[in-house]
Amino acid sequence: MPLAGDGVAIRYHPAPTVTGPLGHWHYDAFIAKLEDPIFGRRRQQRTERPMTPNQSALPALKASEGKWARVFSSHPFDIVLDRAEGIYLFDTAGNRYLDVSGGALATSIGAGDRRVLDAMRRQAERFTYATPAMANEPRADLCERLARLMPGTLNTSYLVSGGSEAVETAVKLARQYHLACGRPNKSRVIGTWDSYHGMTLGALSVAGGPGYRAPFDPQLANAPHIRHCRRATDRPLGVSEDEWGRTCAFELEEMIHYVGPSNVAAFIATPVGAGKDYGLVPPRSYWTSIREICDRYDVLLIADEVVTGFGRTGRWFAMEHFGVEPDIMVTGKGISSVYFPMAAVTVSDKINEPFTKGTYFIHGHTHMGHPVGCATTLAVLDVIEQDKLVANAASVGPYLHRLLRERILPHRPVADVRGLGLLAILELVRDKETMDFPPVEADPEHLFQAIAYKHGLSFYMSLYGPRRPGALKRGVPIFITPALCITEAQVDDLVERLDRVVQEWDQTIGE
Repeated sequence: MPLAGDGVAIRYHPAPTVTGPLGHWHYDAFIAKLEDPIFGRRRQQRTERPMTPNQSALPALKASEGKWARVFSSHPFDIVLDRAEGIYLFDTAGNRYLDVSGGALATSIGAGDRRVLDAMRRQAERFTYATPAMANEPRADLCERLARLMPGTLNTSYLVSGGSEAVETAVKLARQYHLACGRPNKSRVIGTWDSYHGMTLGALSVAGGPGYRAPFDPQLANAPHIRHCRRATDRPLGVSEDEWGRTCAFELEEMIHYVGPSNVAAFIATPVGAGKDYGLVPPRSYWTSIREICDRYDVLLIADEVVTGFGRTGRWFAMEHFGVEPDIMVTGKGISSVYFPMAAVTVSDKINEPFTKGTYFIHGHTHMGHPVGCATTLAVLDVIEQDKLVANAASVGPYLHRLLRERILPHRPVADVRGLGLLAILELVRDKETMDFPPVEADPEHLFQAIAYKHGLSFYMSLYGPRRPGALKRGVPIFITPALCITEAQVDDLVERLDRVVQEWDQTIGE
């Protein structure tokens, strides 16, 4: 079946009536009535303007009517998903789209794998829920498998339903660990600015994205923040890469000094950059220095591998590239390839020790260690191992990055291509010579998504672009994180289509 963009007709609709607090986005009308979380000003209603020929062929957002009006705060395009197979999505009109971002950076294996579906069915036919008072064998089986896959002494796992829950669990676990060790003042968790760790209040507290934090700021915990490792272009002349990594890591030691070593419980960060620098691969010296600083001050190192875990970067876990073992590792997304909501918090033997000697972890969720979810996840891990998908990410990833640098980076709006393995990030701007980003009222991200659908590609987008302070002169990250089973031939097709998308976005945004 050909993809959309191969001469296949896609259903398009006229612009819907603007309704509700956010309205239905389209290029000829858009009303934003929310207070701007960064600058504290009210955005103005856009004036209507005629659609260009390119825009007239693009899908609108789905009208909020009928049963769709009963869905709270949902703003999809008027493309209704019918089924998924491998790395492809199919809509109800029969069009096929290559899932470039793997949903929300979440798929490790292809969709519709019969091995996983059969495992789900077999477990569901036995029992679908285990009361906490009874032993749940699928839960133990999965924890045992994780202990085999995890690096070093990360041998014990707590299973939850998603990344935000996992981050909350890790923060609470770090606090209770220090209490058990007789360090009652250690409660503060240091995060990195512009980072994303989830949408619950605890996760938002340690995250550093101002656009997500601002509406809830009065409710957030007082978590200090530092900058993540900064890009090589910020490195002064004459400073080596190793020295630069140590210099960036020193910001953590400096923050610990100001907060007080006796007050800091943990430091949480993603392995490869944050926010506008997501996908930036730090020098090895950065993470080895971070590890040394944490050890020096009895600060736990929490690695958020919700996106990077389970093969995404060409290793089972991204921290393995740096030879550093965290005290707590948070994983999700690819652990079950989102066949079932699943995430894990895995701790080292050192962190687990007081909990084996009578300390009770005060925490819990109804769906934690769900038996069907555990059986599903075990089957997904089987597929990753049997099909050698980590090795595939390690070999196909460099091929993807080479094509992106050769074909996509030369375009005027593409300021950078970065990442590791099958984690590739494009930084999209208006003009990389000036690093200007299109104005918010141009809806550049929705425009990019719409053009991508026209050409048979499906992307997950962020809100970093229009919500970043203008003085930062940085663009929006475009996530290229397909399922780990993607082939070089499929990468060729992806890049060919992406080339057309970027060209059309550049032409349209300037009209």
